[in-house]
Amino acid sequence: MQRKIFLLFRFVYLVLRYPGHFDGMWRELRRHLRQGGIVGLKHFILYYRPAQQKIWANYTSSRLHRAQPLCDIADNWTARPLISVLMPTYNTPPQLLRDAINSVLAQWYRNWELCIADDGSTEPGVAQLLEEYAARDSRIKLSLTSKNGNVSVASNRALALACGDFITLLDHDDLLEPQALFRLADTIIEDNPDFIYSDEVMVDETAEKLVFWSFRPGFSLERLRNHPYIVHLVCFRASLLRQIGGFDERLAISQDYDLILRVVEQSQRIVHIPEVLYRWRQRKSSLGHRKQSEVEATSRQVLEGHLRRTGLSVAKVESRSWFNYYRVVYPLPEGHRVAIVIPTRDRHDLVEQCVRSIKKTVSGVSYDIVLIDHESDNVESLAWFEQFARSAPNHRLLRHQGAFNFSSINNAAIRSLGQQYSHYLLCNNDIEALEAGWLDAMLRQTWQPDVGAVGALLVYGDQQTVQHAGVCVGLCGAAEHYSKFLKLRLEDGRRDPGFIGTLIINHEVNAATAACLLIRREVFEQVGGFCEKIAVGFGDVDFCLRIREAGYRVIQCQDALLVHHESISRGKGMVDPHPQDSAFYRNRWARLLCDGDPYYSPGLVLHGTNWHVRKNLSWEQFPKRRIFQNNRFTFMN
Repeated sequence: MQRKIFLLFRFVYLVLRYPGHFDGMWRELRRHLRQGGIVGLKHFILYYRPAQQKIWANYTSSRLHRAQPLCDIADNWTARPLISVLMPTYNTPPQLLRDAINSVLAQWYRNWELCIADDGSTEPGVAQLLEEYAARDSRIKLSLTSKNGNVSVASNRALALACGDFITLLDHDDLLEPQALFRLADTIIEDNPDFIYSDEVMVDETAEKLVFWSFRPGFSLERLRNHPYIVHLVCFRASLLRQIGGFDERLAISQDYDLILRVVEQSQRIVHIPEVLYRWRQRKSSLGHRKQSEVEATSRQVLEGHLRRTGLSVAKVESRSWFNYYRVVYPLPEGHRVAIVIPTRDRHDLVEQCVRSIKKTVSGVSYDIVLIDHESDNVESLAWFEQFARSAPNHRLLRHQGAFNFSSINNAAIRSLGQQYSHYLLCNNDIEALEAGWLDAMLRQTWQPDVGAVGALLVYGDQQTVQHAGVCVGLCGAAEHYSKFLKLRLEDGRRDPGFIGTLIINHEVNAATAACLLIRREVFEQVGGFCEKIAVGFGDVDFCLRIREAGYRVIQCQDALLVHHESISRGKGMVDPHPQDSAFYRNRWARLLCDGDPYYSPGLVLHGTNWHVRKNLSWEQFPKRRIFQNNRFTFMN
């Protein structure tokens, strides 16, 4: 009944929020009901979003009157860095080539040079067209050759022409948004970056019809190792690009992924501009579309090279079931021993299910199960707890007295364990492990010394609906779980990849739920455990944020899939059940709540958990840049 009421209110909300879309919404609702019955109806109500093309049109038109003010700002800068745009060409269709060059000529920022290296085009007219443009504007530099090398060879020839202190890349059939070079120049002046990247949109061959928004998170090394999520627009410090030897001329595919990885390895400061600065044409004739198997094989080799250079050669790279997504398998930490800490009050039925599932699915990992009895008074539960403690040498039973305080219960238990454990796994009593290898996968992430905590992917009891895939700070007002209520799998049985692969790859997050959270012992001690001023609400989020503040990464491990038997009908009520905790959390992290979670895009809604694009998306004169250095983020307008 609660679920039906939720769906009814959700539908009323959609009608009120998108009044101009009612006719189309009603048609779509009837189609979903006709094709999928009640299940189809539920799916529509949960995941409906308006036509993205209209949002894109409003977004692009909203910046038109901003051009002159930004041009005036740039003209008055005392420092005006020269930006070199590299563009390799080969047999480009004339109109697409004109569009690409014209998008550079139309830039609001004027201190640029366009370095074009043609890779021996055989199509008539390409060289002539390029020469015409070079004759028209002295900022266009041209290198022609009759010999065809590959895209990397041509890119290095373009790099040899460049005189700018910073280098950006433009594919010969794509488009720069008119403010792109202004944003890069502003970032160069203000942030002193080594590497810059932005958001982009994928468009059809006309470059007008939207295909997909690529709203990217702030820099995430683990995400980059699992998927080349950074594509366009990218900008590099020229001296760094030359220091690493430019493009690897052995590569005719995945050369950009290789370059970005090598630049990232040497970068001190990486800046993400959360704004669409690039239009990527989706052409079926492109090399990437025609040679997907080669792209995947080469990308794996590129990733293995990155791991060797960074001292991680013992890690292995595996392909996932989706194109261009990977799994980096790290070794298990030597000498590990995990204390699986399970607090409970009565409910031996849940605890028994939890313990049984752990024993069934964990092997090859050294662990003890530590049960914390918080003032249980059920006779059967007390008897079961005593029997549990006697049944195996790796079982321990602890008692805790006093008012319920999640933070103090876990802190007291962990303090009593001494120094014999390398890791603590916090585990709710209603967790049930589904698949073998989940603890192994989480533990392997902590082989990297800068990883402080690791979260798991949790589903509701139906085993089909996501309950937790990481925590976004600021979502739904304070903090909420990514992907909540999203279906885990598609009709073909594969896991839904989620927005840019978030549901299938391991990646950094600001926080994860303590319902199943692995922590390295020394990190727990360094940050002082949980804050006992927070009894229940947001204690795990606060704990993870303090781990991040100490310079460690928090990894969301999507290879660890478990059931959390929290009721799927349980939602956020109108009344905050823990107002004191909420007030403390909001006050402590007010700055972050204002800036926004760096791993979440400002182009996405803050009132939902499934990465819907904002209906009222509009162009901002000064977007808030995310600056990454030493595993920490700062923000700059």
